[in-house]
Amino acid sequence: MQNFTNIPENFIRELKGILVFDKSKISYLHQLAGKFPNPEEALYKYCVLPGDASRSIATNNTAGNISYSPDISVSLVDLTVANREHWYEELNRFNKFAVILISNTEMMMLGNDRFPLSITVSDAISDDGSGSDSFTLRVFGETIIEPKVYKIVPKFKVLFFIPPIL
Repeated sequence: MQNFTNIPENFIRELKGILVFDKSKISYLHQLAGKFPNPEEALYKYCVLPGDASRSIATNNTAGNISYSPDISVSLVDLTVANREHWYEELNRFNKFAVILISNTEMMMLGNDRFPLSITVSDAISDDGSGSDSFTLRVFGETIIEPKVYKIVPKFKVLFFIPPIL
């Protein structure tokens, strides 16, 4: 018998960052074995605002075959015209990416060269004078490799938690 508990832990597992890779950088076998790519090979790095991310990884069962459907959304608050154009040109792609989700203590790899993820960028400007305008970056897709959580390693932690040297 295995016991599970419903007592919350006292540390935060909140999403802090997302590294976006071209699907060719993460092979199916490397993801299955938990071999992470070099973080410097990432196409994009996004620092996530606290409490901003919406994350879900649903489990699907189709004719006895299990698959997983990640759906992650974060706000992009830098609204400069050049960045908007860049997001639309480079990120609005289907079945092209793999991502690594980073929290304070853990990281998770989603997508690979055989089961890539899609990214869309949506205009979330409200035009109501509230000052809460943003764009929404949505990462979604389907994969057959179960999402595994790994302890964050120093080379990934450096990207998000050590302040830049001036």
